[in-house]
Amino acid sequence: MATSSSLAEAISALRRRYGDAAVRRGDDPVPAGVWATGLPVLDTTLTGGGLPLGRIAVLAGQRPGGPTGRLTLLQALLAIASRSMQVAYVDLPGTLDPGYLADLGADLRSCLVVRPPEAALGQGLAMARTLVRAGVPWVGVALGAGLGARARTWEHPLTALGEAAWSTRAVVCFSAPAPLAAPLAYASSLTLGCTPLGWHEAHGDVVGLRVHLDVLKSKVGAPGASSAALVRYPRPHAVGDVVGLPTLLPQQHGEGRRGVAPRRGTGDSPASGLSAAGEVPSPGKTAAG
Repeated sequence: MATSSSLAEAISALRRRYGDAAVRRGDDPVPAGVWATGLPVLDTTLTGGGLPLGRIAVLAGQRPGGPTGRLTLLQALLAIASRSMQVAYVDLPGTLDPGYLADLGADLRSCLVVRPPEAALGQGLAMARTLVRAGVPWVGVALGAGLGARARTWEHPLTALGEAAWSTRAVVCFSAPAPLAAPLAYASSLTLGCTPLGWHEAHGDVVGLRVHLDVLKSKVGAPGASSAALVRYPRPHAVGDVVGLPTLLPQQHGEGRRGVAPRRGTGDSPASGLSAAGEVPSPGKTAAG
């Protein structure tokens, strides 16, 4: 169908004011692209081989209370990204220890830590939007509990952050506890559920956490993919790493899958150069949940 001159002028004006992505035709191809995490267990599970560019991704805890691995993964991804680009971390819980990120191999010179006054989520998202608009290509947002009751105060800043990511092709990755707040569930283009399978022990010490990963929602591919990962914590003279676990037999998440250990020789070799924050505090450090 032909476009009238007045409609063409209106579309041009909207694009000049709000960006080229603000108005597009229904049959226009949606820009594709991903940021490869470098974690094989994730990149082989996610459509396209990584986190989508220009969209909001969520690492969502699937069990209220206790560690789920979602904050661990966020900090691991932040550390990886910082080695090649500027990154920002919105620390709403106020638990990030930059020294711990350094232990994970992060380049602290490339890391901006954002802590809004009084841990105000709306202000934190607005600050993140400003950084994305200014050219920061990778932003992580760590959320605490009790968000649903305050959804109205941060729904608009969340939408604005999503629009900024779309226009600049930035990666925006949230770590969110259960239950997932409705505005974030709606805004997410990719939701990766994180369910703990049990602690990993060696010689009587907890050395890691086994996590089941489920693609719960995907606007860039089909949901339903799943995998399992072992997050091994930093140890003296050794960095933490994230490795794939062998495929687990289908069961309900919960007690039935706790204590499952990786079988020898089936995919538990470490991924090169990967680091992850620990769920269990190290001396003098703050652990991720």
